Amino acid sequence: MSATSLSRRGVLAGAVAGALASPLAAVPAHAARTRGLLIFVALDGFGIDYLDGRAPMPHLTSLVRAGSLTTSTGVMASITNQSWTAVSCGAHPDRTRNAAYYYDEAAGVARGQSRDSAVEGLAQAWRPQGIRIGSAQWFILQDKGTSYGDPDGLYTQPGGRIGARVDDAVAMLTGRPVDSGGTAVTLTRRPDFLAVYSSDLDGDGHAFGPDDPRMLDTLRETDAGIGRLIRTVKDLGLYGRTTWVVTGDHGMTGWKTPMAAQAVAALATAGFTPEVIGSGGRPAPETDAVLVSGGSIASVHLLGAGAADAAAIERARAALADAEGVAAVLTKADQAALRMAPQYGQLVLELAAPYALSFTPPAEGFDGRHGSRAETAVPLILAGHRIRRGRAPRDPRHVDLAATMSAILGVAPPAQSEGRVLRESLLP
Repeated sequence: MSATSLSRRGVLAGAVAGALASPLAAVPAHAARTRGLLIFVALDGFGIDYLDGRAPMPHLTSLVRAGSLTTSTGVMASITNQSWTAVSCGAHPDRTRNAAYYYDEAAGVARGQSRDSAVEGLAQAWRPQGIRIGSAQWFILQDKGTSYGDPDGLYTQPGGRIGARVDDAVAMLTGRPVDSGGTAVTLTRRPDFLAVYSSDLDGDGHAFGPDDPRMLDTLRETDAGIGRLIRTVKDLGLYGRTTWVVTGDHGMTGWKTPMAAQAVAALATAGFTPEVIGSGGRPAPETDAVLVSGGSIASVHLLGAGAADAAAIERARAALADAEGVAAVLTKADQAALRMAPQYGQLVLELAAPYALSFTPPAEGFDGRHGSRAETAVPLILAGHRIRRGRAPRDPRHVDLAATMSAILGVAPPAQSEGRVLRESLLP
């Protein structure tokens, strides 16, 4: 997708008052530093389809013109915490062991999302190397190299929408007090790396569906927040030394048709006693096939004697493959090839649009979903100081960002990072 396909229309308001009067602007230690500023904008639910010109996004377009826009590929499953963990650690879920929406047989309960990771992330790797970090609610760094009240690795969680997160980011850049877990913290030096997280596209996409006209306002609001960040950096005289990385964790597709009853019926016909449970749920004693919904995927766990019975697993696979709304049934071999976390069941369903593993339709008639390969395509925008203008990276992936951002900062990546540096897009 070319930069010119983005709309160039629209004027967004929002200036940063008093930025040049910031106490940080005159800190000699900062002026003496040679390392530039790296700003990472993490947009939850930011699928590539949103950049089809449906809404004017002039500030995002300005970054594209200063660098490049390409499609990046996320991980399986395309679920928030797994995806951001992969970005931070530079590793696939089979290495990070971060999983969501599966049945934990040892505990007898269905699990939702967590921030667990078996390997270190960006902030844990960078802090010992002298990188100062600010995170405006990019939660995947919380207590993993950033924390409340830590001026060298500051985490804030203002909640709200993108404007509140940008408020905190601007405070960190300009040396103004910022609420960090109930304590007002004023940084003595600007961060080298500033992450700004927004969940608006994801939240509204789930509520309305990604193609609802109300999403146009969300896109414009998101662009306005990015515009405030750009204006702040310019007002502080830092724009020429700032590198920008903007991406999403996953995309989103819509659903309106429940298919849980069909999946249950298919397994029952094949001789199983199935049950659909949600996060925190526990199956009945007689259940021998548990299904846990994860948006556009579902984890299927055979229990008891069937758990290790190849014939039983194949019988379940064949039954589910013929069920209405099932696009694919991933075996353990398929999951391993996709580098999925090992906690998933013997089978994972990928559901075609507009289906979801639910017994009832969404309240508004249409809802957003993700989790499958259909939602792994996200925009990747690289721009600014260390970026070659017009030189988009080749086939970038989530797992390449940790190594690439480490290279931009001139430090080593997380120890278990397996991605490559996108050198073709970087200036020396």
